Amino acid sequence: MLKQIRSYPITEVLLKLSLAMVLFTITRLLFYLFNLDSFHTTTLYQLVIIFLGGLRFDLSAVLYINSLYAILMLIPVNGKNNPIYRAITNYLFYITNAVALALNCIDFAYYKFTSKRTTITVFEEFANEENYFQLVYNMVADYFLVVLVWLLLMALLFIVSKKLAKPLQKVVSIKTFFLQTILFIVYIGFSILGMRSGLPPKQDFPLSPSDAGQYVENPGDIVLVQNTPFTMMMSLDKPVFPKQAYFDSATLELEYPLAKTPKDMATFKPLNVVLIIVESLGRETVGAFNRNLDGGTYKGYTPFLDSLIESSYIFVNSYANSRISIEGSPAVLASIPSLQESFTVSNYSGNKINSLATELTKKGYHTSFFHGAPNGSLGLNSFVVQAGVENYFGLNEYGNENDYDGVWGIWDHLFLPFAINTMDSFEEPFLSTIFSVSSHHPHKIPASLAADIPEGKIKMHKSIGYADYALSKLFATAKTKDWYQNTLFVITGDHTCTPYYPEYQTSVGAYTVPIILFQPGSNLVGVDSTVAQQIDIMPTVLTYLNYNNPYVAFGEDMLHPKKDKFAINYYGNAFQLIMDNWVIQYDLKQVVGLYNLNTDARMKKNLANTNLEIQVRMETKIKAVIQQYNNRMVDNKLIIDTY
Repeated sequence: MLKQIRSYPITEVLLKLSLAMVLFTITRLLFYLFNLDSFHTTTLYQLVIIFLGGLRFDLSAVLYINSLYAILMLIPVNGKNNPIYRAITNYLFYITNAVALALNCIDFAYYKFTSKRTTITVFEEFANEENYFQLVYNMVADYFLVVLVWLLLMALLFIVSKKLAKPLQKVVSIKTFFLQTILFIVYIGFSILGMRSGLPPKQDFPLSPSDAGQYVENPGDIVLVQNTPFTMMMSLDKPVFPKQAYFDSATLELEYPLAKTPKDMATFKPLNVVLIIVESLGRETVGAFNRNLDGGTYKGYTPFLDSLIESSYIFVNSYANSRISIEGSPAVLASIPSLQESFTVSNYSGNKINSLATELTKKGYHTSFFHGAPNGSLGLNSFVVQAGVENYFGLNEYGNENDYDGVWGIWDHLFLPFAINTMDSFEEPFLSTIFSVSSHHPHKIPASLAADIPEGKIKMHKSIGYADYALSKLFATAKTKDWYQNTLFVITGDHTCTPYYPEYQTSVGAYTVPIILFQPGSNLVGVDSTVAQQIDIMPTVLTYLNYNNPYVAFGEDMLHPKKDKFAINYYGNAFQLIMDNWVIQYDLKQVVGLYNLNTDARMKKNLANTNLEIQVRMETKIKAVIQQYNNRMVDNKLIIDTY
C-alpha cells in the first residue's frame, strides 16, 4: 500500500513542495542572521510567531513558483515516466526554485541598503546601467558568502529532489484515470486557495505583503515574515498607490496643504544655488553631528565638512525620505518623497512635476545637473528632463574615461572640481545639482590617495573619508570663482550609510542624513534641532530667495518656526512619520508602532495604543500625508495648474 501511494504523482509533488518550503524557511533564518543588527530587539517568542507566519507567505510563493511543474506532473496522462518528460519536469523544478532561492539570498545583502524586501522595480532601477556586469561582479566578490550559501542550498535541492523521484503510477485503467483526475482537481483547488489566501486561521483574500503585520510586534520585523519571491510577484502590474479617503478635501487641505502660495513681500534674491548630494552620506559619519558618541571622543570621518559646518546652518534632526540613490534626487530637487516604491520607476513617473529647476527657470536661472556616472545611470538623465533641468553633465561630457573608477563613474575628487569649473561658464544666476558617486559600494579609493584617507570601523567609513576629501577639492575650486560669495550651497546625502553604532541601527536611524546650508560670508549660521527632511530643501531654498510664485511641494520651509514639523519615509512595510521626539508607523490598516525617541532611542518599547493623545495627533498627520501623496500621484496633480 505504501509503495502504491509513493508512486502517486501527487505524492512526489507534495514532497518536493515540502522540500521547497523547508529551504524557504532556511533562507528566512539566514536572512535574519545576516541582518541581525536590524532585528536585535526581536525575542525568541516573537521569532517563533514570525517563522510560523512566514509559512503562510512561503506556501503562496512556492505554489505560484511551482504551478507549471505541478500541472505537468499531475495531469492524468501516460508518458510521465519517459526520460525526456522526466528531465523537463525535474529541471523545471530545479530552475524555478533556484531562481526563487537566489532572490531570497540576494536580500541577505541588499536589504542592508533598502530596509525592505526587493520588488520588481529593482530591474527598472538598474536598467540603464552600462556596467551592469561589473556591478554584479563586485557584489559577488564582496558577498561571496551569500553566493556560497545559495550554491549549498542548490546542492541540497538537487540531492534531495533526486532521492524523492520515483517511477510514477501509469494511467492503465478508468479507475486510475478517475483517481488521478480527482487528485489533480483537488490539488488545483487547494493550490489556488494557498496562492491567494495562505494558511488558517486568518485567510485574507487575496494575501498581500501588508498581511505580514499581523505576526509581528515590531513593524521592522515584517520583512522577516515575507519572502522576496512573494514581494516580487505581488509588485507585478499592481497599482502601488491606492487612493485614500481618510478626510474630505477641505479637512485635508487644512491638515496638510501642498500648494505653496508665497506672498510677494520682499525683493527676490537671485543667489546661485548649488545642491550637493553625496552618495551614502549618513549623519552617523559626520563628527559634528555626533559629539556624544564614543564617550564624547568621536571625530567621525568628515574633517572638511566639520570645518565647513562651523560657518553653516545645520539641522541635527534631519532625515532622508528614502533608502536608495534613485529616490534622493526627486526628494531634494522636486520635494517628492518615494513611499512604498521609487517615484522615478513607479506607474506615475510620467506625471507633471514642479521642481527647483522649473521654478527658478521662471526667474531666469540657468539649470544643470552633474553626475559622474555613465550617462543614463540610475535613470537620472531622464528624471532631470522631467524636472525641467536644462543641461545634464555625465561621464560623456567629462570626456576622459581614463579617470573612470571602473565601477560607478569618474572619481569624485576629479569630477566635482570639473563641475565647479563648468559652472564658471554659466550665466548667473544658476541652479546646479552635483551628485557624487564614489562613496558607493564597493567603496573604492584611488590608489594614489589610499594611504592618506584614514581607515574606519567598516569599509564604508574610508570611502566617506574620500568623499569628504573630494568635497574639500570642490570648495577649494569654488572659492576661486567670482560667483562663490553669491551662492547658497546645500549639502545632504542621497540616503544614509550602513550603520555601525547601535544608535543608528533602528528604523529611524536608517534615514538619518545631514542637511547643511552654507552661504559664504552670510549670517546663515546656527544649529537647528527641529525635524527636517530632504523634501524640505526645495521650499526652504525658494523661501530663502523670496520666491513669490505658487508651486506644489510635499515639504515645508525648514527655517520657518512652525510647530509639528515632521519627516516621512517608508520602512519595511509601513509608513513612518517622525515628529518632535515621537515616531509612528502605519500600514494603511492600523498603527503598528509608536516610539518615544527621548526615552527609547533604540526603539525597543512599542507604545502603540498606550498614549492616545500623541497617537491620534500623529495618526491624523500620517494619514493626511498618505492621502495627499497617493491621490495626487494617481490623479496627476503634482503641479499648481492641476491643483
